[in-house]
Amino acid sequence: MFENAVLARPELSVEAKHDNRHKLDPSRPFDRESIPIIVNLPEHGIAFFTYTWVNAQGEAGAAIAIFGPGVGPEPIQARLPDRPVPDDMDFSDWRIDGFTMKQDLKWGRAEVTWDSPQATFDFVFEGFHPPYAYSANAEGCPLYCADDRVEQSGRAKGTVRIGDRTIEFDGYGHRDHSWGTRDWVAFQNYRWCMAQAADNTSVHFWHLHALGSTKLLGYVFKDGVMAEVTDLDFSWTHDEAFLQRSLDATLTDEKGRTTKLDIEFTGHYPLIPDPAVTLMEGNGRAVIDGKQGVGWVEIAWPTEYLEHIRSVPLYAQEAGKDQ
Repeated sequence: MFENAVLARPELSVEAKHDNRHKLDPSRPFDRESIPIIVNLPEHGIAFFTYTWVNAQGEAGAAIAIFGPGVGPEPIQARLPDRPVPDDMDFSDWRIDGFTMKQDLKWGRAEVTWDSPQATFDFVFEGFHPPYAYSANAEGCPLYCADDRVEQSGRAKGTVRIGDRTIEFDGYGHRDHSWGTRDWVAFQNYRWCMAQAADNTSVHFWHLHALGSTKLLGYVFKDGVMAEVTDLDFSWTHDEAFLQRSLDATLTDEKGRTTKLDIEFTGHYPLIPDPAVTLMEGNGRAVIDGKQGVGWVEIAWPTEYLEHIRSVPLYAQEAGKDQ
């Protein structure tokens, strides 16, 4: 698989066993495993994601959200609450009520279905480049994030039903997979970004502030070569509610290449993994080195801080300015 892909160094390789479920440590209170898959369809005015997780006690749940101007001012969302699942159920055939996810366990393909009154999904995700693991970074995966975390872009093809409306799509998708400790409150702020273009180009970065330090992780995949990001220069604009409007970024990778990324956002969705943290999802159209594609940025805010800066009229005057 990915025969035409070259890794900048052998340490970027990820073993196939990590495409499956991991053993978690019940003695660590924040241990969990999760797999979100996002699909970005700005041509239809929508974006959506499926999200499943399991904790160290063997309790699992799942959620979906559909948002964007094609949906309207209110997102469509649903959640399957935590419940015990069998210890021997793995990600080759993961089932929770009306949600199923079947991964091929070799980083190639995932089949996803969701059947509920709010919405129905039936799609296939296929990665178009090797996965990238945060453990490949010289400092490893941040300890408050996970034991390890993997990112991969690809194609997503299938159907989504919203009420009486059924959309057939063949577009871009992205998935991540993390296992181990996830302490949401440890994050001071971050920007998680992914963008894709032309079925052969993908960029990802995670620029985060936690424990008083700043970290940068991510990759660039283009021209058949995957290399880790080593530097990031970016600016962004927002509206009065601090929803992202645009992002302009230049990434440098370990091969010495520079990659230019521009994203214009069309939809937003607040994801609340913990009452203390608001993850503002934003999707839209992207341009990577002149190639048209799609982009997604998740900004993590301490909830009280976000409420505060939204309440001060003076700060709203900064809307639209590069930050």
